[in-house]
Amino acid sequence: MKSFKYETHLHTIEGSACAVSKAVDYIEVYKRIGYSGIFVTNHFFGGNTCVPQNLTWKERIEMYCRGYELAFEACKNDCDFKVFFGIEQTFDGDDYLIFGLDKNWLLSHPEIEFMNHQEVFAAVNEVNGLMIQAHPFRLRNYIQAVHLHPREVHAVEIYNGGNKAEENELAALYAKNFHFPCTSGTDIHNANLVLENPGIIGGVEFDSPLEDVFDFAARVKSNHVRIVKN
Repeated sequence: MKSFKYETHLHTIEGSACAVSKAVDYIEVYKRIGYSGIFVTNHFFGGNTCVPQNLTWKERIEMYCRGYELAFEACKNDCDFKVFFGIEQTFDGDDYLIFGLDKNWLLSHPEIEFMNHQEVFAAVNEVNGLMIQAHPFRLRNYIQAVHLHPREVHAVEIYNGGNKAEENELAALYAKNFHFPCTSGTDIHNANLVLENPGIIGGVEFDSPLEDVFDFAARVKSNHVRIVKN
């Protein structure tokens, strides 16, 4: 039976200051390893964004969404590979993948830049979206503490390609203890690594193709998702 795999955590130079690849660079490499699509989840304005603050809000959102839009256009006539939009927002060092707040929503809600974790979670719930805590137990020189929000999250990323094994194991234990649905993603910043280092590639897998981000949100919330980790 055919399965459908998707990368859920991906950064591009159009939105993330730490990325080295353009959004369109990921398309062919993920096709080559049998994936059916990618979610572009660039760092939003609370994190390591490359979008300047001195632009108008519209200009900032246009720039932020550019990578996703270029990749989407490149695949819009491709029935076998889809590109979806997501956001990675940061609150005091803890990162969340957000799905369901699209470009039009962002243009209409400049206050999101100053919303706290609880307020963003409420906004995501209003549109039936999805909010996933990314790599919750990662500690680095730029992450000084672990923050967990078990009341304001829909799912937990239990495999992250940029994590140490023990960090992923702790995330899996956390999700199990609180009965959270689980997801997986590579947290990839360089398209070359897809083929050069396939052992780090993560993602999610389904028995049927995803229709849109809300379909993805519904499947994760209902725990109808399989974890991909190579």
